[in-house]
Amino acid sequence: MRRLWLLLLAGATLGAQQPSAKWEHQFGGYYKSLFSASHTIITQDSYGDWMNRLRLSYDGRYGEWFEAHVDYDNEAHFGNLIEHPEFALVRRRQDPAWLDLQHIVLDKTHAYWDTSIYRGYVRLRSGGTALTAGRQRIGWGTARFWSPADAFNPLNPLQIEPEERAGVDAGYFEWDLAGNLTWSTAYLPQNSWNGSTVATRISSNVAGSDVAAFVGRFEEDWMAGAEFAGQFRGAGLRAEATYRWREEGSALNNPFRMTVGADYAWANTLYVVGEYFYNQGQPTLDPSFDPASLLRYTSEIFTTQRHFLNGGATYDITPLFRVEGYVIADVAGGGVFFMPQAKYNLTPNTDLTAGGQFFASQAGGEFEPLSNVFFAEFAVHF
Repeated sequence: MRRLWLLLLAGATLGAQQPSAKWEHQFGGYYKSLFSASHTIITQDSYGDWMNRLRLSYDGRYGEWFEAHVDYDNEAHFGNLIEHPEFALVRRRQDPAWLDLQHIVLDKTHAYWDTSIYRGYVRLRSGGTALTAGRQRIGWGTARFWSPADAFNPLNPLQIEPEERAGVDAGYFEWDLAGNLTWSTAYLPQNSWNGSTVATRISSNVAGSDVAAFVGRFEEDWMAGAEFAGQFRGAGLRAEATYRWREEGSALNNPFRMTVGADYAWANTLYVVGEYFYNQGQPTLDPSFDPASLLRYTSEIFTTQRHFLNGGATYDITPLFRVEGYVIADVAGGGVFFMPQAKYNLTPNTDLTAGGQFFASQAGGEFEPLSNVFFAEFAVHF
């Protein structure tokens, strides 16, 4: 706490010493229209969902010591997915956050509309220190598919919008130490201390490679992890590993998770990536275990299987036209997920994307209950 007050005082002093500093700001955002069609998991009924999102962004800066950022969303859905239980996952997309910044404007049988704060934070800087407070993305880890070191809201590689990264309500402190070290500490409050999260991380660059280690108390569990990102003969190399110690009496095991991978980009605009993911985080199959309780473990990756091979490639056919493909193989369960898509840049600020998600699985495999999805997306940035 003393360090926090010193930082605030230093920031205020720095601002006072910059008579030429002035408030600078800009507005931006995007409009996105995403249509998807598939079958529901529970009833296998066919559905169509037309999502429309207007995101308004604001960035403000005063000198070198103060920044502010806000992303305000209006999101509307039309179609028959709204009447199915799966749509509850859309409505509850901000569950991991501490503050309730989502407001439902309309909730009808075939129409739904809400507003929310996707990001909203202020950042104070002074020398080699920075403090960020508010709804933010704390992006630890570098894996492209499943990232165990992404300790707060790991990406789901099956989602259609991979650029949409859930944020957390947190205070995040960074301090550049001597010897090329950076110390970071995150505090994510909840309604009780047992539900809150506090984690600290040390990172550095050693011989051209980024290395980091962290430890933290995530609700009532403890977790430690390490990560590496470097290069060898032009190829990017990555590795991450975490271990979690459960609270006493937990119905879940103490999981070890690990990802190793590499990627490479050729001069002809071809990019490829491959990763292996190992996960001991399987839900307990005891009949008394309530799967809904997994919703509170937002810092974890749960899968029904342990071994996954992941790969992908992108290729720019022209400067305006790109094709992509991503594959996840469930090695032990016998299943495959394939996501091809094509993107066309209609104007410098407008993109059109079309693709699909295709699943094949043996009985009991990771992708057994999932149905193929087809989607088309239009986005304009301003």
